[in-house]
Amino acid sequence: MAALLVVIAALAVGQFSTPASPAIPSKIEIDAVSKCSMDYRVATSAGEWVAAGRNMTVAADSTSFTTDAWGFSYIYLRLTGEYPDFVRDRRYRVSFSMNVSDSKNATRDLAGAPQLLRYKKGQEAYYERAYVWPVNFTAETPDAIYDGVNLEFTTVAGSNQYEVEWLSPVNFGSANGSLWVYVQLAEKPETDPVTYRFSEVCIAKQPESIDPPPPIPRYSELTDLLVPPHPGDAVLTKQTDCPWDGAGFLSWENEVGKSSGSVTLPAGKKILLSKASLDADARFDKIEVPATSTLVFADEEISFSVKAFVVAGELLIGSPTCRVEGPIRITFFGSKSDGDAPLNGYGTKGFAGLNGSKVDIFGRRFYPTWSRLARIVRADDDRAYLQEAVNWYPGQEILLTTTIHDDTDIGQPNQNEVRIIQAVSADGKVVQFTEPVRYTHYAGTEYQGEVALLSRHVMLEGEPDADGFGGHLLVAGSSSRARIAGVATRYMGQTNVMARYPMHTHLMENQPDSLLSDNTMRDTYFRCVVIHGTHGLLNTENVAFNATGNCFYVEDGVEENNTISYNLASYVKPIGTPAAGGSQDGDKFTQAANPGGITSDDTVQPADHSAAGFYFSNANNRIIGNVASGGWSGFGFPGLPKPIGVYASKTDLEPQSRPLLEFRGNVAHSSGWYWGSGGCIYIGGQLTTQSDGTLFYNSGRFSRNTRVEKEPGYQNWEGTPVIQVFENTLLYGCNKGVLHWGDRVEIVTAEMHDIARAGTLFGEVWLTDAIINGASGNVDAEFASKHHDGFQFYDISVKSLVTDVEFRNYQRGKCRGTTIPGNTDWVYDDERCGVNGTTFTINNIIFSGLYHSDEFKPQHISAVKNIRYTNVDEDSIVGFKITASGASRMFNFIDFDGSATLEGRPTIVGSNLNWWQVCDDCRFSDDWQVWLCPKAPPGIPEREVAHIKVLTPDITYPNGGIGDPGACRDYTDTDWTPCNVGYVALWGHGPQYGDEKRSTIITANAGITGITGTGWWLWLDGGAPKKMQVKPSQVPEGSMVRLAVNYPSGTKFTVKGSYAHWDGYDITMTLAASLDDVWANPREQYFFDGTTLYLAPTMPVALTNGRYERGGAWIYDVTDAFTVEVVADCAADSKGFCTAKPQDIIPDWKEACPTTQSRSPQGSLSTTVPGASTLSPDLSPEEDDQEARNACRGLGDGATCGSSSNGVAKQCVAGLCSSAAEERDAAPPDDDSLPFVWAWLPLLVVAAVAACVVWVCGRRKQKAVAFSQLVDQLELTSSSWEHKTPL
Repeated sequence: MAALLVVIAALAVGQFSTPASPAIPSKIEIDAVSKCSMDYRVATSAGEWVAAGRNMTVAADSTSFTTDAWGFSYIYLRLTGEYPDFVRDRRYRVSFSMNVSDSKNATRDLAGAPQLLRYKKGQEAYYERAYVWPVNFTAETPDAIYDGVNLEFTTVAGSNQYEVEWLSPVNFGSANGSLWVYVQLAEKPETDPVTYRFSEVCIAKQPESIDPPPPIPRYSELTDLLVPPHPGDAVLTKQTDCPWDGAGFLSWENEVGKSSGSVTLPAGKKILLSKASLDADARFDKIEVPATSTLVFADEEISFSVKAFVVAGELLIGSPTCRVEGPIRITFFGSKSDGDAPLNGYGTKGFAGLNGSKVDIFGRRFYPTWSRLARIVRADDDRAYLQEAVNWYPGQEILLTTTIHDDTDIGQPNQNEVRIIQAVSADGKVVQFTEPVRYTHYAGTEYQGEVALLSRHVMLEGEPDADGFGGHLLVAGSSSRARIAGVATRYMGQTNVMARYPMHTHLMENQPDSLLSDNTMRDTYFRCVVIHGTHGLLNTENVAFNATGNCFYVEDGVEENNTISYNLASYVKPIGTPAAGGSQDGDKFTQAANPGGITSDDTVQPADHSAAGFYFSNANNRIIGNVASGGWSGFGFPGLPKPIGVYASKTDLEPQSRPLLEFRGNVAHSSGWYWGSGGCIYIGGQLTTQSDGTLFYNSGRFSRNTRVEKEPGYQNWEGTPVIQVFENTLLYGCNKGVLHWGDRVEIVTAEMHDIARAGTLFGEVWLTDAIINGASGNVDAEFASKHHDGFQFYDISVKSLVTDVEFRNYQRGKCRGTTIPGNTDWVYDDERCGVNGTTFTINNIIFSGLYHSDEFKPQHISAVKNIRYTNVDEDSIVGFKITASGASRMFNFIDFDGSATLEGRPTIVGSNLNWWQVCDDCRFSDDWQVWLCPKAPPGIPEREVAHIKVLTPDITYPNGGIGDPGACRDYTDTDWTPCNVGYVALWGHGPQYGDEKRSTIITANAGITGITGTGWWLWLDGGAPKKMQVKPSQVPEGSMVRLAVNYPSGTKFTVKGSYAHWDGYDITMTLAASLDDVWANPREQYFFDGTTLYLAPTMPVALTNGRYERGGAWIYDVTDAFTVEVVADCAADSKGFCTAKPQDIIPDWKEACPTTQSRSPQGSLSTTVPGASTLSPDLSPEEDDQEARNACRGLGDGATCGSSSNGVAKQCVAGLCSSAAEERDAAPPDDDSLPFVWAWLPLLVVAAVAACVVWVCGRRKQKAVAFSQLVDQLELTSSSWEHKTPL
């Protein structure tokens, strides 16, 4: 700030001017740095250590250690001293001296040169079992995962000095990993103790002069990065109609004449405060402006301290057209012990505008208040290139936000950085710093980090306080007006003290004329901007950094129609222990009677355990163009069944039901990592008022039913349903992109990069027009878990539609390689990558499900359409986990156009069980372990996925068996058989199905999901049930489930249908003369052939399922309201089964499967992104030879080739095969084509042979090589070669 004051003193009054800036050099100069340290940690060849049980002795100066007999064959030294960070493409020199000796050898030989190793954060955890030396070693094997930097030291001639020079390939330092020196002896020590002597390890960064990074070609692909409107040149450069220019002012010197103590302005007077009015060390206990008085600040350097500043009249520091240069600084002091009296009931150490006050504070206008990077800022760079021109100047402070995922300070230090401006380019788009940055701040085509201005010409500040008791600013009452702009605040807010925040509109009701604009809130002790009981407020272009608790905060749940736009919230920290808990349960917190400080778990608002950059207790506001960097979540929407605080008993409003007015153009990143289910956007948790008046917060799963109220007096559920729409959203570095626990949500136009999962979305869900990118060009964004998932389908009662989405960079087989020094082989890491089957872990998978529950099993609740892939491994497309649970058995989704499954036609995807093999036109994917069945094969009715519940007394139970005796709720790997009560099988089985019953078990938890158009045969282990209820929960109109249950011969039945909610739909079904009669009239008839009872349970026409439809895909409603009840007249045993046992006979299949397989693969594994690679087909043995012959026979024109068995289209380049290969071979060549053929024949033959090798020999899981690479391998070139279709 001191540098800022010097600069401002030279500025002209009435006309803003920016100080001259020095020129920015064209090159970036990298200074030399060298640091040495003796700090190590040690790990050894611990297997030998354990076996012999030996110890060691450490020299007093820590420069050596001596083992007992049978020393180590190798050791690792972890360098724990303070060293310079390694920066990508910078040159370093590492050196140290070492001698190993024993009683017989002054110097023991090494097996080779020592090696310098680099381990990423988390990988060295295996080594952390070693104690910090010089304490004794542990007995654990150091088995870390090595990730690629393996540098051998060289020996300096004539010495025991070792050194290595290194061009670092990565950004690397203590924040994200560790350096190790590996030493191995030539021979294993035997009987003698061995002494290791070390010098300091020194790391030197070499000086360099480097070019700036290149500009990025574009800033976004789908999303529109919103920029606030320009305020106009007049606002930026001129002062007009200034409040101090009017007549009738009295001077502070004459009317007040004090610089200390308590001051009350004379009533009915206009007082002008100037620099000359105050002593240099002015310090007031209280300044009070009565309701009839006005206090105006002159545009001069004014600075004072005050405990309580109270305004009931007017305070004018500038105006909208006359922004002040100042600088003006007001420092608040005081302590909690002062109570509320100093601020007339609003506490102490702050500013209070009372009801009826008019508060105008307008500091100089800077535009923009924050921008985005136009080029990457590399670690060690001294400048930032910006997307917008700025009017910032030297001496001001700026913030560069983190662009890695972890902003928690738990896994590693946060990478937000504050720098002072050294120079600004003439065009305002380059800002140079006085010192280089430590970390890389990424800017690529996917996303760019933010750069924000922290300095302002008006400063309101508290004092640094370890207990978090800072200053605060409040304007209260419906008759007040607050216009605060261009103000910097620091050390403001009072931790866990309600209503004491950096900026606070308190119970102001409708405020269309108030605004909070272009301010900064830095190093806050409690929140940033609080909107409380206020509506219609404009809160825009503010910057917050290093905030405690929820930052931009909509308080009690009644605040609506506010506009929160173009704000930046960064580095937001929860108070106390961050909320975590189970996968959906969350944590529970209660308001404390005696709240504590910043680190205390005793919070006054328990939702601060899950602090967000933007917190909305009521979503009915406009949220436009904001950025949330860091925080428990970026944007948090907790559910409030009723308002809290002063409004708890004043209104019947249900805040959690209120829909978004607008959510558009927002960005969230580096968030959601405090909790496994956390997300950058989090719609969940619940905040309630308990009977004793205290607040209770549960951070976990709570639904919300967003509706527009019908009219006052009606229940919420009677209102019109409204969809929560998140539009034009950019998310990166997130755990979950969006976690929505509500009834309906649509995410329209979105980009998600470097995220663990796109989202967990409940209710009616539509994700459309999106790019989901598992790995961007930001190599520093890679998080330790390496888990990148695309979209996870839920396991019950939601409707998830994913359309028009491109998935990029999901490479399951390449997610992690492992090796150890001395072992050059790359090892596939199942633990981190995951494989199908029982060892499956969801990782680098695009489509997956939930598989843990038998209680909850999916109906048809998931569908996709128009899915595209770029740089995606085929086995990453679907990740299915085989378990005994219902969620696994009934896993399914519909691919409405075959684009997701690469089938090229509408396809039903079902689990690994042959229950889903309804006909022989279905095929099994070995890669995905699922069945793929055509949805609309020719010649038969279109297939659907249907769900029914079969309920039998004391055997199967509704609603997942909740509360019912004997129900099995949780999945276990070890023993599932006690839950099994029978199975359901498809009609017919024979040689084409391997004589196997195509079936799945059924358990005490009712629910069967399968494909329509075939027959389902139900078998219960106890026999034929005397009573049975069948609920056609999801049987789409026009489709049919043919249900068969065997009964003893001669059984008679009473079959009735009833609807739970309304009369008029009850029906008594009659016995049909034939099966055909049942299929023709399924709602009214059933059939019994003496062995098998046949039903086609169907809803009445008036009640048939509606559907949720978006983007050309749909999902039918699920309802259990209609029941078909069957009562058999048989004698029953104690368990409710007929005493006579039925025959175990599956009905024959009565309808033919389709005879043709008109597949039309799409092959949408595109390579439009640099570095991408397409996939070779996964050919079945039956198709290998014919496919290869067709492929190698054709000499095509670049068209797409024929398909393989899994539907992957082979994208071809000129000269390779086409789908008409055989026809062209059989036809006589055109005379004009002969010269061309002869000229190209050698090249084409080699190309075709190479293609055969790839397609035939490679077969399963062999990734196709781009043909240009193939040509290079074969040393073939041609200047005229044209890639018409990229591979």
